[in-house]
Amino acid sequence: MIKHVFCCAFLSLLLAVQSQALTAIQAKDLAKKQVNDVARKSLVQIYGKPSTVGLYPVEWQILFYDPYAEQNGVMVTVSGNVVTSIRDGYTQMDRFRLFAYKQEEIIDAARLKIDSKDLVGLLQRDSALKDIKISSVQLWLKKDDKGPMAAAVWNVVLFAANPKGDKEVEFGNARVSAETGQILQLKLDLKAIGK
Repeated sequence: MIKHVFCCAFLSLLLAVQSQALTAIQAKDLAKKQVNDVARKSLVQIYGKPSTVGLYPVEWQILFYDPYAEQNGVMVTVSGNVVTSIRDGYTQMDRFRLFAYKQEEIIDAARLKIDSKDLVGLLQRDSALKDIKISSVQLWLKKDDKGPMAAAVWNVVLFAANPKGDKEVEFGNARVSAETGQILQLKLDLKAIGK
């Protein structure tokens, strides 16, 4: 009985965290309040790791260009709907970084039209994903190329239930325009999920 009550309470807590989680753009808007005026206008990247409680990330790392910070970068982490950390310096999310962040990496906020909550719906319009239940996604927004006119792109890693176990399995990745929602690339490994 106690175990059942504990499980119900834990499940309720997980659902509460998921329901209070912000989208990537909402998290960016919250994070902007924690940085100076220059950084506030200088988004470089947004990263959301896969959630264990739902489809979309509940924790976001938002990286801003800040010429006053160490290595010109400041990262704000938002968990649920709360800022949990702020740090500057090398905060590259994909690899070791040797050089300071540059202005050419700044995303034009006026061109950012597609939010994180829109991505799975856009991808499931593709016939290859129509009947697949995506369990979670890893999301990473960054510029596709260098220069002020380069477009921002959502890099999406797709996960689904593992047919051979209880853990999720990565079965695909996509690149989606953050301005138009156009699917620029979609690679799937349907064998990974038994299809």
